[in-house]
Amino acid sequence: MATLESVVSNRAWLRRSRPFPHVAARNVFTGDFYGALDAQLRDLLGQGLGETPEPDRFSRSIPGYDSYGIGFGADYPGPVGLFLSAGWRNLICDLFGIKATPYVFAGAHHHTVASANGFVHNDFNPVWFPRTDEPDRIQTPDPRRCDYKTGAGPLSDAEKIQVVRGAVVLFFAGNDGWRPGDGGETGLYATPDDPVDAPALRCPPINNSLVAFECTPRSFHTYLSNTRLPRTSIIMWVHRTLDEAGRTFGTEGLERWKN
Repeated sequence: MATLESVVSNRAWLRRSRPFPHVAARNVFTGDFYGALDAQLRDLLGQGLGETPEPDRFSRSIPGYDSYGIGFGADYPGPVGLFLSAGWRNLICDLFGIKATPYVFAGAHHHTVASANGFVHNDFNPVWFPRTDEPDRIQTPDPRRCDYKTGAGPLSDAEKIQVVRGAVVLFFAGNDGWRPGDGGETGLYATPDDPVDAPALRCPPINNSLVAFECTPRSFHTYLSNTRLPRTSIIMWVHRTLDEAGRTFGTEGLERWKN
């Protein structure tokens, strides 16, 4: 696998404070690495879109969200595996002062033209993973053994762990020809009651760019409908311990999953 030092092209990432603290960057990776990453996503999309959940291709796997999704396991081959490397995990944790854990989720979302707006939410969610005692070994969700949202599954209490989403990265690829007015942005909001179509800030899905932020009780965001072109992104969360989340923000602010 390529090293971060060899593929990260632009380290002049911009920190912004409004409507809540976040980081934005363009031309994130070298041209060669971005091209390989883009090609891998296009190959995945070339396998078609499933209308019921399927583990190995983009499918309707996210209830209540007008998107096709795919998850990547810890040993996923090719360029997307960088998002599940300890180096990338550490980079994102260091951006926001989060103590690194082995627990990482990475996948991709694809929105066909005219996909519906999402809903304003903060991603400050408790989630479940199979437990590992190897801090440098990335552990990804395994829904066959432990449901990401509920912890349900055959693992015993000692074999699983509840953690909290600590920070999220949205990296944009495969969105050739995007221009202002096309939609497909990630909207950032000052309050959860702001109209979904009136965000305080729109983060455009420009190829080889990203937006990242700590998941907090105030990190309100959502997907905004695309009007002209499909929109594809890689999404990745690092996770913090429940104790750290509680000390930092209080567990009463956790956004619990709704049935």
